[in-house]
Amino acid sequence: MFLQNPHRRYNALSGDWVLVSPQRAQRPWQGRQEPVPSAALAGYASDCYLCPGNQR
Repeated sequence: MFLQNPHRRYNALSGDWVLVSPQRAQRPWQGRQEPVPSAALAGYASDCYLCPGNQR
């Protein structure tokens, strides 16, 4: 029953009633989709202590 229909749940920490919509995640996405930028990885720097093999 609770897995299909919207329902309210009591949040004991805040004392509020929260509306839960289980099927919200199944709706199709209608927002804008942006391409993932292909950023080049930074090269190795001998003075960078975060680079592998370097000491701090």
